[in-house]
Amino acid sequence: MPHTLSAKKRVRQGLKLQEKNRAEKSRIRTVRRAFLKALETNDLAAAHEKLKACTKLLHRAANSGPVHLNTAARTIGRMQSRLAALEKAAASK
Repeated sequence: MPHTLSAKKRVRQGLKLQEKNRAEKSRIRTVRRAFLKALETNDLAAAHEKLKACTKLLHRAANSGPVHLNTAARTIGRMQSRLAALEKAAASK
């Protein structure tokens, strides 16, 4: 339990930051799920939009702290690969 005023303030700040980070990660997961659903339904236009939105959120989260830079890059790369595979499959049909 914190005793000094500055320690109490750090606890309050930490709780606010924790809530902000949790909300940011939740938004990323929501958009990522929507992207995966668009891939499952073979909706290229929606998949492109969701990829763009998720990329923006991941870059922002990586720069502000909730997500590590390498994690964001890896996730974006995997999503782009899956979209490219779907485009290739659609073009070959």
